[in-house]
Amino acid sequence: MLSSFFSSPTVKVSLSEDQLFVHPVATGFPAQDPVLRGTVLISLPTKKSIRKIKVVFEGLCDACGGDGWQYETTTVLRKELEQDLEGEAFDAGNHHFNFAFIVPSSTPASQRSIYGRTRYYVKAFVDFDNKLSGSMTSTPVAVWIATNPSPPGEIPYPTDLSVQHFSEDLGPVGIGISSPHLTVSALCNVRLSLLGPPQPITLISVTGTITQTFEVHYRNGQVAKPKPKILKLTKVDQRASPSLVVPIHNPATCTVNPGQPIDDAVLSRSPENPNLPRAGDASPPGDAATPSYRPVSTCCKPKPDVPVPDPTPLAHLQPGQEFHHSRICRVPDDDKVRPTTLEGSEGTRIRVSHKMNVEVRYRKEGDDEDMVLTIGKPVTITSCCCLVDSLYLPAYCADAPAKTVIAPLPSRCACNMTLKECMDRDGVLLQRAGALDPPSHEARFLGVGREAKSPSCTSAEASFQLPAYTRRDSGYLDGGTPTSDC
Repeated sequence: MLSSFFSSPTVKVSLSEDQLFVHPVATGFPAQDPVLRGTVLISLPTKKSIRKIKVVFEGLCDACGGDGWQYETTTVLRKELEQDLEGEAFDAGNHHFNFAFIVPSSTPASQRSIYGRTRYYVKAFVDFDNKLSGSMTSTPVAVWIATNPSPPGEIPYPTDLSVQHFSEDLGPVGIGISSPHLTVSALCNVRLSLLGPPQPITLISVTGTITQTFEVHYRNGQVAKPKPKILKLTKVDQRASPSLVVPIHNPATCTVNPGQPIDDAVLSRSPENPNLPRAGDASPPGDAATPSYRPVSTCCKPKPDVPVPDPTPLAHLQPGQEFHHSRICRVPDDDKVRPTTLEGSEGTRIRVSHKMNVEVRYRKEGDDEDMVLTIGKPVTITSCCCLVDSLYLPAYCADAPAKTVIAPLPSRCACNMTLKECMDRDGVLLQRAGALDPPSHEARFLGVGREAKSPSCTSAEASFQLPAYTRRDSGYLDGGTPTSDC
């Protein structure tokens, strides 16, 4: 009894979800605004009278355009809920008050970058009807808001970019970039097709890149435009997934020639240890005439989450010789790439745009200097939080009683997914995108018999199924669990 007399009351906020998805739309069109729900938990050691309870949901943006630009903090969102209790007395114990905020679809997304951050939080204020007790404030609880270019409840649409170009040195050039879900830290397929260079050339490398551009908008109308940054896509090993194991020999990472005897010394030899013996003292891997030769082999072992480069040089092409190249790459994580700012996100101070490029580095016969051809298109890169198990939430009964939330629903991020998880999710679709027939002048007849089916048609093997981990439960004070049987 005496200990409770000297104890102080406490207040805290708990949210049903600490991550919300908004779908910005053009002004004048109806939008489906998400709702942020939560509970204010008040613990009283003794009987007290409460005058009012106020809950504040606020978003702040701290931004700076770089050297020579001022640092500025603005409020991008503020909502308040206040309940006047008029000094009602509450007994000692725990008391909870539920609340809900409608979050506009035009709300700027949460942001963090070298040019600033946009952050959201919820906190509660409790005023007691007693001069000795005064008032108390809860610790702010962070809320993460992500934008989804697809309607609520749907995953981002697939991305399939295709660009044709004519180069005086390379002739007709076609590039393609495909991804089932182009998000931060997602997988994509980068393709290059050369229909025949007019002269002998040596292809040095084919690299996918992202040009990321920031704009910082100030209250007075000024706009800072820092220099865009170019980020390279990481070339990954598609054999990281057991369901996609294809023993492909890569001369850039393996020093064993196809068909040559294998021993422990050879397998342990790597570019980092070039002095280890090589079986039979064979010639260097990757014959000069066919450096892009990558036959089936048993010498290469999968290395998940380790970059796998292409052989260098990639190929030697004669005049009129066709060349087709395809690689699976991964977008950098959210420490380097930020989601694209969508149209309709009003009041966004830090805006981000992207352009996806394919960089072809080559050398003409007789030249000592490398030439670079860059082809690309603007693209929308979605937040790494837009995953199936985050967007498809459990269904609730319309007439279900209000629950007292003590723990939010768990959320996932693509940046925390291993390469194996990404391959299990999107690997089959990416391999099909890279295996499409090369361009041809011959006519194609689609829909005439099973053999003539277009490779772009969906099949049972490439059909999309929701993973088993999409069902998630949240903790409640009264032991209730969400259900989808309503």
